[in-house]
Amino acid sequence: MRFRKAAAAALIIGLGISLILVYVQAAYTEEEAPPITMTTPLRGDTMEANSNRQVHPFSTGESESQFGLEGFEKAAESAETELWLNKEWNTIRLKNKRTGYVWGALPVQDAEGLNKTWNSYGNSIAAIECFDKSGVEKRYGMTGNAATSYTMDSNGFTCHAEYGELGVSFDVTVALEGNRLQLSVDEASIAEGEEFKLKSMTFLPYFGTGYSDQTDGYLFVPDGSGALIRFQKPANYSSAFSKKVYGKDLAIDVLADPSDLKAYRPNDYIVEDPQVLMPVYGVVHGAYQNGVFGVIDQGAEYASIVANPAAPNNPYNWAAARFEFRQKYNLSTNRKEGTGAIVPQEHRNELSPSLSLYVLDGEQANYDGMAVFYRGLLEKSGTLLGAVGTDSSLPLRLEILGAGLRDEFLGKSVRVFTKAEEAQGMVRRLTADGITNLSLVYRGYTKNDEAGNPLLKKLGGKQDFAELAELVSSQGGRYYWYLDPMSANTDQINQRSEAANNLSNMVIRIGRENFALLYRDTYFYRLSEMTRRVEKALNRGYYADAPVFAVNQLSFRLYGDYTRNQEKTRAENLPQFISLVEKLAGGQSIPLYQPNQYLWKYTSEFYNVPLTSSQYLFETDTVPFLQIVLSGHMELFGAPLNTGTYSSERLLRMIEYGISPSFTVTDCPSEDLYKTTQEDFFSTNFDDWEGFITESYSTVQDALQPVRGQAMVSHRALSAGFILTVYDNGTKVYVNYTNETKTDGGVTVEPYGYRVVAG
Repeated sequence: MRFRKAAAAALIIGLGISLILVYVQAAYTEEEAPPITMTTPLRGDTMEANSNRQVHPFSTGESESQFGLEGFEKAAESAETELWLNKEWNTIRLKNKRTGYVWGALPVQDAEGLNKTWNSYGNSIAAIECFDKSGVEKRYGMTGNAATSYTMDSNGFTCHAEYGELGVSFDVTVALEGNRLQLSVDEASIAEGEEFKLKSMTFLPYFGTGYSDQTDGYLFVPDGSGALIRFQKPANYSSAFSKKVYGKDLAIDVLADPSDLKAYRPNDYIVEDPQVLMPVYGVVHGAYQNGVFGVIDQGAEYASIVANPAAPNNPYNWAAARFEFRQKYNLSTNRKEGTGAIVPQEHRNELSPSLSLYVLDGEQANYDGMAVFYRGLLEKSGTLLGAVGTDSSLPLRLEILGAGLRDEFLGKSVRVFTKAEEAQGMVRRLTADGITNLSLVYRGYTKNDEAGNPLLKKLGGKQDFAELAELVSSQGGRYYWYLDPMSANTDQINQRSEAANNLSNMVIRIGRENFALLYRDTYFYRLSEMTRRVEKALNRGYYADAPVFAVNQLSFRLYGDYTRNQEKTRAENLPQFISLVEKLAGGQSIPLYQPNQYLWKYTSEFYNVPLTSSQYLFETDTVPFLQIVLSGHMELFGAPLNTGTYSSERLLRMIEYGISPSFTVTDCPSEDLYKTTQEDFFSTNFDDWEGFITESYSTVQDALQPVRGQAMVSHRALSAGFILTVYDNGTKVYVNYTNETKTDGGVTVEPYGYRVVAG
């Protein structure tokens, strides 16, 4: 997790807004109806249009391949692609038969700026990393390190690699079908010796690489909404891009980043870095000309997407999927956190890595075309099943905070934020404002706020909530109970008998270094305890006869549990986590918070869709790859607008990305959340925010209603800060982030505005 300056700025601005609104509210008596506060969103300047939060125009120059086929023999051929093999250098090249473009990794002998070790590693069909007895890791390519033999067949070959000095061997199968090249290793073929242990394996690490900025191209990584790393001149960076698919494994991964700011301020993270939700990456040489799109077929739960911009000691831009067989962790020696030794895992992760590389060209050879192509793959596989109706109005997500614990001088007390009848009043007021399609989530409603516990009577009875749900439904919306069966604070969990443990046999914990918080630490349940809480929530009938839940944490956390005699790896827990969500869905689809791809078939509404990337310095563009993939298949909601700056840029981004608005509200004044479990929500009073809600909804709804239920098919920057999104019904949505009027043909878009042109 990384605390970003943007989050700090949002917090300061939000607190300022909150104080102003509290003053306005205090000026009215209880008998008088509070006014609806209207506002003009904050507005930036042209820095937004030029930042890496935006996508930028591409060159129209023609891209030429840097590779020939001399020294290679044709190994297989399909109607679209030719596979060529060089057995001496243990590398391949792919030729797109339609365009003639040849894809490769590095020159087979003298790659400028690289020694023989890196040349061998970057070119290898399957390169590896190993730990020696001392835990030192080192890279190995096939050429110069392994004895290889090839068995050819009709659609490719199998390569047997034997690293004699390491005692490591395996078989890698390479198969061509259409425009798809699949590389895979069956775990049964992997052997290890005594001294060296396999750390990782990467197929064709440098495939599609670009030297410095000599090629007009970029790397695509699924960071947040999506990010591009354009080929650029070598520069020094503290680290490259490396993120584990489906997020960190809390049972083994170090939770702090090496470049965090702990030395300069408390390490209290308000904003987490977006995690990788999809097992994909891409390389483009010339936008809309030539592309290679990588999809992990097997082993994604132990894979990382890595991307390296050109550096002085390695002047190549490259991206790959790295499969992790072992990694280092902190082995505690006295059960005191932070003490012990950093050592590699003793047991190898059980996986059979498999990666498909798709050769693309034309409209598919850009991030938006890749997203459309990937959407087609997911539709075909049954991962994307749902569809958004075209006859309903744009939805609004309204999260209502029910109650929370407050820290008192002696002990803790329950503070009521919003009762069921007060929530009904909010729904009626929004209906009067013209907002009827609500996705309403009620959270903080059980005793001790534990998943599956009985209803907190102070908020209302079961009948009161039934009336609330009926009211929402009668207006065309949906009512959900918030559910997090995975995480707990110290008063909600028995650490000895209920908490999951990491490899050091210590409870899994995420701590925040903010001593003003009521609960600084978050713990995570074992699978058996999660299951028990899910069953309690579904079967006890506390809340409704057939409650429907919006599920958090379980939707995106994936971790192992090394509790003694109950060990479960990340891969072993994966199908069980899916099974719990499937049980909660009950044969339907339900709202999920930031769900990993393996849960998309159960997702009706995607909450907290990331609208940016991590914005690392080497990331040159942010793109809506995720939104393009999901568009038309599920409702997409951003993070609540009252948790950060309320700006024109944020509303424009929602219009550009096809995102519906969200708010988190309470009936009580915002200051009542102080010193409670909900203290991170610094401004929530519905009276204060009703004007903001109606204003933002009206703005976004006017823009997106014409493309309701449609899928995005194209997205590009016409000029800096001037973006065009096209939907499959032909409708065009223009967004202008600049302070100048922009035109495209006969279409004019005002500064900081948008324009919708029907297809």
